[in-house]
Amino acid sequence: MIQGSLRLCNKGTNVVVPLDLQIEILSRLPSKSLVKFMLVSKSWQEIISSKSFIRLRSLIHPLRFLLVLNENCDQTRHLSVSFFSSSSMSLSSTSISTTFLSKITFPLRQAAYPIYYVNGLINIGDIICNPCTGKTISLPKLAASGESIRRRFFGYDPFNNQYKVLWITQNLERHATPQFNRYHVFTSGAKPKKWRLIDCGIPHTDWSNCLCIDGFVYYIASTDTGLMCLMKFDLSSEKFYIFARVSEEMEALLLRAYSSRTLINYHGKVALSTQPSMSVPSIDLFIFEEGKQDYKAKSFNNLPQLNLRMKCVINHMGDIIFAPSHYTSEATIVHHDFKGASFKKKKVEVDVKKVEFHESNYFVGYVESLMLI
Repeated sequence: MIQGSLRLCNKGTNVVVPLDLQIEILSRLPSKSLVKFMLVSKSWQEIISSKSFIRLRSLIHPLRFLLVLNENCDQTRHLSVSFFSSSSMSLSSTSISTTFLSKITFPLRQAAYPIYYVNGLINIGDIICNPCTGKTISLPKLAASGESIRRRFFGYDPFNNQYKVLWITQNLERHATPQFNRYHVFTSGAKPKKWRLIDCGIPHTDWSNCLCIDGFVYYIASTDTGLMCLMKFDLSSEKFYIFARVSEEMEALLLRAYSSRTLINYHGKVALSTQPSMSVPSIDLFIFEEGKQDYKAKSFNNLPQLNLRMKCVINHMGDIIFAPSHYTSEATIVHHDFKGASFKKKKVEVDVKKVEFHESNYFVGYVESLMLI
């Protein structure tokens, strides 16, 4: 139980600090300080890790951009990842200032995995990282003799305040079908630190990266019956569901090896943005609704450049953020003003010197996590 007051001793006089004042003071401190204060006393740890405190901080501190820049080191065969955050998500100016958060380095082989951001934490390959503190944990090894790794999916369960990784492996035997896939889950902070094999009543093979919304992980998959669908994984119950069917038009796009596709949060709905051709600056946006078939909501045929990727919708007006898939001479985003149907380039100011980055990732809605990892 959280203590109702804090007693401070000052020259033989006890000063009682009420609980509500403690919460008010702590809620306005930076996350790096709060992580340290969680080690001061059990009562402060209970306050700072409580759901009500986390919700309060989310109201006080504005949502921001998180910029992730990758730097290859060919000599050491390692990848360095630098994290930067903006002060806010305001797009009124022509530039966005950022603050350096931390930097991590790990083996280059993990760079092939997608980077997932969920509720303040990042998953890259075998690493889960808190960009705010630079602290990392490594996922345990999974003995998968005769199997290949399909994909790893990263999500956050707000009901139990847990981060989980879903790992799908595939049997390498000849003529293997989706029913030979195996599904494992790792829960951050759980003991013992290991993967758990879980049952799946809907054998399937994944076709895309994932998107986590409100405790559910979504990704495109094909079932053992040949149905192409949007799969839904409940992080709390660890059950699989078919959320929606995939249309013939989208299936044709997914089967194209050169097409790019990204799942995004579109006003709380799962959407897929796909670029039909790498040589044409256009993007189609498909929307999923539960129990139905996806439908094409809109197309963007006047993108200012080829390698833009749709990242997210940022307000109720339908304004959208686009970002390049590779880092160029400077970090930039493109703001699409839905009302004016215009594209405005915004420079992201990054304080780096004589460093060549080969890839950039942008995440909108960054919040600092207090998770001890």
